[in-house]
Amino acid sequence: KGRERSMSGKEPLLRSLRECIHRLQEGPSPCTDTSPHLQPFCETLEIILRKGIKQPVLGFKKRDYWHWIEKLPHQVTHHSMTLLSIMIEKTNSCEKVLTPHGRGRHFLRQALSGKLLAVAIQQLVRAPRLLEWYDPVISILGNEDLLEAFLSMMLVVTEINFSLDLQVQ
Repeated sequence: KGRERSMSGKEPLLRSLRECIHRLQEGPSPCTDTSPHLQPFCETLEIILRKGIKQPVLGFKKRDYWHWIEKLPHQVTHHSMTLLSIMIEKTNSCEKVLTPHGRGRHFLRQALSGKLLAVAIQQLVRAPRLLEWYDPVISILGNEDLLEAFLSMMLVVTEINFSLDLQVQ
């Protein structure tokens, strides 16, 4: 815990995320769409997930965090992985969500409500081919120490109850 705090103290985004999580923990439970602390938390989370993603040299398609989420291994070895695979499939098949940005957000809302965001990050950690998408110098997810601090925070988020509207308008 001390190492996580010292690592997150060196990275302003992790420090901000920790503060957002603290506010969510102190707010009413469950956390709903009307919580004033939800939007700053989600915005900070998305910035972290996008920070340092390497873009393909010749690719016309800009990479977003959704692109690695949908490539997570689908081996069904654990109940939470089955749920994660279902969540990813549900997001992919949602016809009202058209962009990778929108799919990522839709997935994050499902993962928060289903307490599976930490599982997705743990799967990323176990997939070196996907971790290579992140620049180790400027990203949080590509830096082993910062990633460890981030994962630790995602495990804390798992303890927060979310009741979010998952219907796409």
